[in-house]
Amino acid sequence: MDFFVLESSEHVEQLDGLLSRAGNGTPDLDAFGRHSRAIRGSATMAKIQGIADVATGLERVVKGLREGSLHWSELLRGAVIAAVDDLKILIRGARTWGTAEDNRAAERAGELNTLAPAFHRRAAATPLTTMGASSGFLAAEATDVAAGLQRYADAPGPMASFEKTLGRVRALRGVAALLDLPPLAEVVATVDETAKSLEISGAMPTDAQCNLFRTAAAVLREGAEAVHDGGRPDPDSTAVQEFTAAAAAMAEGIGESDTIIPISALFPEGDGTNVLHTAENPPTTAGQRFRRETVSQAEHLRRLVGDGHSAADGPTRQRVGHELRAAVRALGRAAESFGETSVAMTFQALIEGASLLESRALSALDSASRILTAGDTEPVAGRFEALLNPRSAEPELPAIETFAPDALPVASAPPELAPNAPSGTDLHHLLGAGIHGLSGLDSEPLSEPVDVDDDGIVPIQELLYRGRAALHRAVELGDTLKRAGLSPDAESLAELYDLLELAAAE
Repeated sequence: MDFFVLESSEHVEQLDGLLSRAGNGTPDLDAFGRHSRAIRGSATMAKIQGIADVATGLERVVKGLREGSLHWSELLRGAVIAAVDDLKILIRGARTWGTAEDNRAAERAGELNTLAPAFHRRAAATPLTTMGASSGFLAAEATDVAAGLQRYADAPGPMASFEKTLGRVRALRGVAALLDLPPLAEVVATVDETAKSLEISGAMPTDAQCNLFRTAAAVLREGAEAVHDGGRPDPDSTAVQEFTAAAAAMAEGIGESDTIIPISALFPEGDGTNVLHTAENPPTTAGQRFRRETVSQAEHLRRLVGDGHSAADGPTRQRVGHELRAAVRALGRAAESFGETSVAMTFQALIEGASLLESRALSALDSASRILTAGDTEPVAGRFEALLNPRSAEPELPAIETFAPDALPVASAPPELAPNAPSGTDLHHLLGAGIHGLSGLDSEPLSEPVDVDDDGIVPIQELLYRGRAALHRAVELGDTLKRAGLSPDAESLAELYDLLELAAAE
């Protein structure tokens, strides 16, 4: 984010300078288009779509001026200057992006779109004849990249042998038209990120990474053929499914284990100047430090939640699900380290749902991240306890089994009705008489009384966790799963939700 703000601020200042030097005339279109394109690419990489949309509008203005479909006028000049000014504001607000920034970006992008309309894309099944020469370029480039990936996957070696292909992968990733051809953009991005990890580590690729490159090559070849024939890639093809599975397997192989450093390794044993002590009057409370520590993580989580809602194809859902799982897990551990039990339990309970992009889990995570990024000083514990309380979402919760059926007496057969018991029309008239009519059941019951053995009855209170006991049991369950190094299954999550509801009942 720091890099994005720094780089984009420099480009937007260049745009402002071009407009100032041009006065009332047309600015240098080559330079203006180059800086607009750089802002759009940087914003796309940073996943700030609002800024990317405004920059795209400026690119369309430059294209229209070059082709002659637009003419520089006071109206167009005013719109371009306003867009550049708003870009400065939006870039400064990138770290705390919210509704106000969304509205500002949408309004400015809409104005540019009115002056320089975007090409209206047709349905997915429509041939890409309007792409013209760019479709041929994409098809040829994707085919070459696929061939390079296949060669490297079949004969892996040092990154130097992969450098040429990697350069073409990154060039292809920067092509804007690729975003309109899912899942090709996601496949190329995943290959690039995997290659970056190899560049950093300097290690040879693993079997899982080679399999990822191999399946990516198959998707790119298939997509290139579709684009060459004027169609669109199939996001649900067998090749795409195999790539999604390969990416998921590689993500699981990375693992989420933490490096444990013994406390004794951090300073010498015994008392002395190396031993730290708690300040008697700390300048900030633990709750304030917790908010400062987690606000940036919560902002990142909100962006991932937005990506999760919009993810459509398999590779995108797999990548966003893995990133969400890691982000939620990190926030849960941070909360646990600060003693924020209710916050930690909330995030731990939502890890699996987040990785599967379940709508309910995404909504809960969005609410949780909003609480952490709020500027108020109210403690978060109470608000997270309310978030944990499932009463507001009772229709969506599974039925809670809070009793042991085997412990209750079961009648061997239903009691027989008394010989003179009313039935049919007589029973209807009796019930129609209201409460007064029911008083006659004292002298003439519907059935003979049945003796019930009280010794076999177990009070329901004995079978339930309640209040703090339920909360302690939920914490114990979470600790057990963490010690075992396992992810909670559906049954464990159901038990955890039940315990939290019982804890909130008192």
